[in-house]
Amino acid sequence: MSVKAQNVTFEIFHSISQLKEIWVEFDVLARRQIRDGKAPIEYSFYQSYPWNEFVEEYYGTHKRRFKRLEYILMKVDGTPMAIMPLQVTTFPKRKVEMTSWRTAGICNVVSPWNEAGHEPVFKALAEFMAQRYKGYRMRLFDMPVKLPFVTALAELPGANETERDSFHIPLSDFEDFDAYYASLSKKLRHNIQTRSNHFTHGDLSWELKMYDRHNPPTHEQWLAIWRIFYYRKLQWNKKSSNILRRMACEWQARREVSEGMKVASFNALDEARMFVFEINGVPAAFAFFYVTDDGYIVVPKLAIDMRFRTHAPGILMLKEIMKWCYANGIKDFDLCRGEEPYKQQMGAVCAKISRVILK
Repeated sequence: MSVKAQNVTFEIFHSISQLKEIWVEFDVLARRQIRDGKAPIEYSFYQSYPWNEFVEEYYGTHKRRFKRLEYILMKVDGTPMAIMPLQVTTFPKRKVEMTSWRTAGICNVVSPWNEAGHEPVFKALAEFMAQRYKGYRMRLFDMPVKLPFVTALAELPGANETERDSFHIPLSDFEDFDAYYASLSKKLRHNIQTRSNHFTHGDLSWELKMYDRHNPPTHEQWLAIWRIFYYRKLQWNKKSSNILRRMACEWQARREVSEGMKVASFNALDEARMFVFEINGVPAAFAFFYVTDDGYIVVPKLAIDMRFRTHAPGILMLKEIMKWCYANGIKDFDLCRGEEPYKQQMGAVCAKISRVILK
């Protein structure tokens, strides 16, 4: 059903608790629509109330000067239609961003109705934001392309839209793990078998460990995980590992453990999980993710220790995680933005995402 852009009103809130009833109702409606066939990319975990409640608490604990959270509630004829969660920075540079985009994964306006037929009202929302934040640099990243809100943003005067690839594995397309595994290339399955053989002879052994908020990693285990990530990030950025960069990686790892959003969410949310693939008791790869109770996973962080690359710990870990997914009713495995080759090798398909910058 289409909606005209008449009687569209906007309210600004600075506390998510004031929006709880509306937001939870949006979550229920969105989950129902996804069960009926709507793409989960259009209303991901990062649009849910529990996640955004955590985000507000996190920013409150790690509050920085000159930043504030704002929630724009849009109503049509008095009925709530959408919520836009934003972080506003006033100094040293004035900018507006969605609260979750740095986490990696799909971000979007919170609305079960951001779809064809509602273009006028989402155009009104985009124009309201452009007017309210005039003089700010608006950076809205990692949104599904072609939805009414994203299209309206991209059509604003001075807007610059770019697209990039995001990948997810549609596990529900296959009856079970065996069918999924058989769909992978013969070359990859041969590679997995060859690497698995490394552990059948000699003194090599592997173990896959899973952690959650009730069984969290120790402080030292967290440090080992984030060292893997930041050293791998050096290699992704094609930077050499000199002593200064190694010191920077160590500092980043310690900061992540003490005040990072991932570790904080792990301690606060039942949806947070982490798999760690160990070789001879040493972490060689990890996957940090959020899993919803209706079977959708988003993986904002995954990396391997390149010292173990000849044993392919990332691919072996993902194979075992896929087994776990099928055993636990997981329908979709979102590997997020980035074009790393392993994603398509593991059967992921591309979903375009949009970045809109408005000066």
